Amino acid sequence: MDSNLARREALRVFRILLLIQLAGLALSSLALAQWGVSLRIGLVLRALPTVLLVLLFVPPWLERALGRYFLGLGLGLEVFFSSLDMVYLFSGEPAERLAAMGLPAPLVEHAAAAPPVEPFFFLLIPLVLAAWGYGRRGALAGSTLASVLHLGMGLWATAEEGGQLLFLGQAAARITLLYLVPFIVSVLAERERAQHLRLEVAHQRLQRHAATVEQLAVSRERNRLARELHDTLAHSLSALTVQLEALRTLLKNDPAAAEPTVGELADLARHGLEDSRQAIRALRREPVEVLGLENALRDMLAAFQARNGVPAYLSVAGNGLDLTTDEALALYRIAEEALINAERHATAQKVEVRLACGSERVDLVIRDDGTGFDPQGVDPDRYGLTGMAERASMVGATLEVRSRPGGGTEVWCTLKK
Repeated sequence: MDSNLARREALRVFRILLLIQLAGLALSSLALAQWGVSLRIGLVLRALPTVLLVLLFVPPWLERALGRYFLGLGLGLEVFFSSLDMVYLFSGEPAERLAAMGLPAPLVEHAAAAPPVEPFFFLLIPLVLAAWGYGRRGALAGSTLASVLHLGMGLWATAEEGGQLLFLGQAAARITLLYLVPFIVSVLAERERAQHLRLEVAHQRLQRHAATVEQLAVSRERNRLARELHDTLAHSLSALTVQLEALRTLLKNDPAAAEPTVGELADLARHGLEDSRQAIRALRREPVEVLGLENALRDMLAAFQARNGVPAYLSVAGNGLDLTTDEALALYRIAEEALINAERHATAQKVEVRLACGSERVDLVIRDDGTGFDPQGVDPDRYGLTGMAERASMVGATLEVRSRPGGGTEVWCTLKK
């Protein structure tokens, strides 16, 4: 938390305290009215400082003019008035002072017999707020002001009675407390601000890192889609172009032989259209977020089987998947890429997908019994190996592709929790 925020919070507490004091004065006036005590000048003077502070520091007009010094001025006045309240502690005849205010005798006796410590502890409240709002400087300034006023009022009140030495002995402990408590609060406040600042810096770095990761993910996704469109739509259009040129030649020289070529062109166009639709569907929806990883895999395998007639099976082991959305989506896309490769290149007769969730890891395995290949001698853009590896690395998973010519393919992705 920065100093401005700390001052605003301290000011909010200060205003609440002033309103509480004002409410206490109102209740005291009602109680004295029940005792039949009229409002005399002593009672009015006692209430005047609180009313003045409420009028000056609860509304916001002075705050705009004084800025950061607004709270300090209010707390300084509060310390000053609280110190004036403590004068009667050093007087040898507090009962006479209370009686002069017009209080009835039973109430004077009760008030005079009360322990004379409460005003001193109330003095600590504005000092704590000064330490919270202004740090060690505020604590030092507030404590010094309170100590000077405390010593001055006490020496003045005890001058005639000759009890100044006794007062100084008592004042030493009080002044120590006046410095110690605000100092402790200021140290804690500054440490909290420093910690808050470090958290803000870490949060900003994390936001920048997240933005960088997101941009990298978008870039990788664009590259994957570019490869996808190149392997599907671009190849289909290229083949269509070649076939159309051949058809043009046949129509000129042998129109009867052009009929089979027209059928091939129609099949090629339909296949390219279906590939394009699949790529568009991959862009428009994320089934993992709607169905969950297991059901999304089931739907993907069902669509694969319906499209190719190749049996596709899913087995799930474990007590439940504890995955984030990004982790589940990465596993889904890896499985999707592996199935696309099996469909286009492997001529597989059976595909199996296994999802196993343990207490410390999640394994996703995609197997097919197709033609297989040599992973070391394959262009990375060809089978989407680069895309799958990028997906795995983004969520901290490892990817291993096991295959050999004629021996099928196994894609193994392991995500450690």
